[in-house]
Amino acid sequence: MKSLSPIAGKTILIIGEAGFLSNDARKAFLALKAVLAGPVVVSSAIECLSEGLLFDAVIIDVTISDQAMLWMNEWLETRRIPFIFAHGERSETPPGGFVVSGRPSDIDAMIAALFGGDPSYYH
Repeated sequence: MKSLSPIAGKTILIIGEAGFLSNDARKAFLALKAVLAGPVVVSSAIECLSEGLLFDAVIIDVTISDQAMLWMNEWLETRRIPFIFAHGERSETPPGGFVVSGRPSDIDAMIAALFGGDPSYYH
């Protein structure tokens, strides 16, 4: 029986420090049958991407360096891999934007942005 989840079987690379992806968020993605890679730190992520490892989407911590953010933005856009920048649940980032948490509304917002019907939206 095929899963009704829009992210079932999709591999999502998580770029951020170890605490960026909460246990609740991990459980929420796994319950929807997503395959998660990471979280990995920026240097490892750049290596993964440079080596051509394939991912269906990427979630990037907004606290990474500007230089790494620009490199990833260009690399992912060129390959038309959907990505978003988000902040962790415990981040001191101002409210707004995508939040990596286990709350259904946060998960749904990220899924819609990454895999929604508008193919021109990549971040």
